[in-house]
Amino acid sequence: MIKFDCTKVSGKIDSVKVTSRMTKGYKTLITLNGSKLPNIQMEPEFFEELNPGEEVTLYTICKNSNKKEKNMGVLYGYKKEGENSKFATKYRWTVPSMMIFFAALAFCLVFIVGWPVSAALLALTGMGNHTGMSQITHYAFVEACLAAGFYLWAAWKMLSVTADPEGWQMIDPQTLSSRFSKLDK
Repeated sequence: MIKFDCTKVSGKIDSVKVTSRMTKGYKTLITLNGSKLPNIQMEPEFFEELNPGEEVTLYTICKNSNKKEKNMGVLYGYKKEGENSKFATKYRWTVPSMMIFFAALAFCLVFIVGWPVSAALLALTGMGNHTGMSQITHYAFVEACLAAGFYLWAAWKMLSVTADPEGWQMIDPQTLSSRFSKLDK
């Protein structure tokens, strides 16, 4: 299951440090009101524009796993006090596009693999005697649709939550910080 939360967190930036470089951005450690937010990925433009001492609202998409060492986040946008919000809107379209591609790939793979598996299962259970090729194809088609549906649901979820970042849940920096492992802080 995909477990992530879209949250807003506000406070005064104490520091923004790069912990590692990525292909198109940075993995950072943000200290907000004394609370450390590790493993936050962000665009280089955001890193250059966020300065210590500024009051900001950060819009984050964070993984919310029970295993704290696996949690990470993406800085989707921010709003400085008295300024307009800035968002990395490319995530709004890139992630769902990738999920749609994976949905098509999952559909094809499950249909191809599911057809002989369905035929074998029907033959083993004794129901294959009365089932023709058309019925087996229908079973494989339904299996493939279910596999693709999972990815399409994830794409739709990403599109719907990024449509209104102002409506995201506001949490305090300490609560968001508690989701991450002490090892990363």
